[in-house]
This record gives sequence, structure tokens and C-alpha cells, in this order.
Amino acid sequence: MTEHSTDLSTKQHSFNFHGNASEFFGIWIVNILLTIVTFGIYSAWAKVRTNTYFYGNTELDGDRFEYLAKPMQILIGRIIAVVALIAWTILSGINPIAAIVCGLLLALALPYLSVRNMRFDARITRYRNVRFNFEGSYSNAYLNILVKPLVAYALIIASSFGFSALLMESHPVVAIIGGILLFTLTAVFGYAWVMVGMASYVVNGYRYGGKPFSAELNMVEYAKIAALGGALFLGSFILGFLLIIGLGMFDALQALFTGDFIDPETQMTSTFALLAGYLYMFFIGFVIAAFVKTRIRNYLFSKTQIDNTLQLVSNMTLGGYLALIITNLLLTIFTLGLGRAWADIRHAQYMASATQLDGDLALMAVQDHNLEASNAIADEMVDAFDINLNIV
Repeated sequence: MTEHSTDLSTKQHSFNFHGNASEFFGIWIVNILLTIVTFGIYSAWAKVRTNTYFYGNTELDGDRFEYLAKPMQILIGRIIAVVALIAWTILSGINPIAAIVCGLLLALALPYLSVRNMRFDARITRYRNVRFNFEGSYSNAYLNILVKPLVAYALIIASSFGFSALLMESHPVVAIIGGILLFTLTAVFGYAWVMVGMASYVVNGYRYGGKPFSAELNMVEYAKIAALGGALFLGSFILGFLLIIGLGMFDALQALFTGDFIDPETQMTSTFALLAGYLYMFFIGFVIAAFVKTRIRNYLFSKTQIDNTLQLVSNMTLGGYLALIITNLLLTIFTLGLGRAWADIRHAQYMASATQLDGDLALMAVQDHNLEASNAIADEMVDAFDINLNIV
């Protein structure tokens, strides 16, 4: 793939989201009430109404996107997915062995379901009367979504624990330190290898009409992001530990975990330290998640083109995205969930403002394909079992 060049950036088209919170709140609250009244049946219509609103309010170069799925498609798929989920839950209580076998079968079906899900989502998305499509093969899906992750996990565990086991008796210190370092190194590069394979497969499988998406990704860039994220976590953990020692709370915390006698004043101090520690690590988790997402999305988009004519651009910032997810969380909590509609609108507005397409859309002649989205079974199975490839 050619690099992002000046030819592609002569025209810049920013995405815009025109939805507003008060308007969407009306749709959102009605969806919830009707879903409750109909014992969940209306949820299919609720999903279509919600997606139609968000797609229809997303604009690029003066035109808006369309969501084409039908409620009955969603309902049939949702019924099958819910029945499967309930059956698996009941089976877990009755026969755990059979439930484990079913879980393994679901894991084996994961690449197939992912392909069907991406194909369905692509074909029910339309822009300027041209629908998207996904043409990734099932064989490559199994290679990148199932085989590579399993191989990576096996190599990480075998190399690090194998090294430690070999030297534990003769050189225990070397075994522990070396095992940790080897685990970290293999985990970073294993993550990069898996994510590059998965992201390359997904991006290169998409089509806009007959025009292909393309991306050539560098494993080293993903490894850098993983290493920086790990370093951020380790540095934050060490800083938190030093703060506990500096504030004289270590002995109190140690007594709390060992069950030793603690006087009331010390117990209050240890409880406060424990709560502060949880909140601190919770915040650090948000920071690391935001860091990884912004870096990966910006990099992936910078390498993604459509028909070597249009260039995707992502301008997410760590501070902006972190502020968004934290304020959205607080908004949802302090409104007892009623602020969820506002949070969804704010998220869509931010993501649109941070996304851009470079190149002349008028120069790309695109014809729609004649392939239909058959059913939403895989789409609903993915939702029901919370399956997400998380490439961005």
C-alpha cells in the first residue's frame, strides 16, 4: 500500500454527527419502556431505531449513512441467540462438563460467527446508495482469530514457565527474574503478532461497493504500544506502592490481609488505604485503556486506504478520550442511568470529530453490489455472548 501522500490529502472531509441528547433521549426512553412492556420483543425494533438514528445523523461530505437492517431480521436472530444463552446457562448448573464442551464448541465457532457478523453489519450499512461488504475468507478467519491467539498463548506460557522450571532448583533468583522478563517479552510480541494479523484480516476484508479497503501494518508499532501500556501500568503500580510506604500505611494493610489484630484507628487507616488503592488502580486502568485505544486507532487509520484513493485519518487524543469516558461514566452513575442517552451522543460526537477522510470522493466511481444481508443470527450471537475482536 502506498504511504499517506499529498495527493490523497488535497481534499479533507471531516465526519460530523448531528444528533442531540434531548432528541435521542425520547427515542431511548421509549425503547426501554416498550421493551419492558413487550417482555423484550420490542428490543429488535429498539435496536433498529437506535442504529437508524446514529447512522442517519452521521454525515460525510454532505451525505449521511443509512442503516438497512429490518426488525424481524434482528428479532429472529435475537431469539435464537437468547435461547442458546439460556440453554448454556441452565446446562452449566445441571452438567458442568457438558457446558464446558459447549463453551469449547462456541470457541471453535468464533471465527465463523465473527465473519458472519462483520458481513451482516457491512451489508446493512449504506452511503450514497452504495452498501459496504466484507469478503474475508473463513480460512483466514480461523488462522487469525483462533489459531494465532492459541499459538501465542502457548508460546508465552511455555517459554516463560519452562525457563523458570529449568533453573528453579539451581538458580532460583535467575529463574524468577528471567521468567518474568521472558513472559513480558513474549507477551508484548505475542500481542503484537496476534493483533496485526487480526486487524489486517478485518481491514483488508472490507469493501465499499466493489472498492477494497487496504492496510499494511507493522508489528513493531503494535509492540511499542503494548510495551508502553505495560510500562505505564508497572510505573503506576510502583508509584502507588511507594505512596503507601511513604504515608506509613504498609503495616496497616499487611495486618489487614494477614488477619493480625488491628486497633480501630489502624483498621480505619488500612480500610481507607485499601479503598484509595482500588480507586487509584481503577483510574490507571482507564488511562491505560484510553492510551492503547487512541494509539492503535490513530495508527490503524493512518495505514488504511480505500481503493488506494481515499485515506482514513484518526485524530484521537489521550486527554480528550480519557475525559470523555470518565465524564460519561460519572454522568451515567450520578443520573442513575438516565444520562446514558447523553453519554452515547457525546461519544458519537467525539468519535466523529476525531475522524477524517482525505481524498476526492467525487473522483471515485463506485457501484453497489447485489448481495443481501440474509439473517442476523451471527450478529445477535456475538452480542449475546459478548464476542468482540476489539481491533480498535
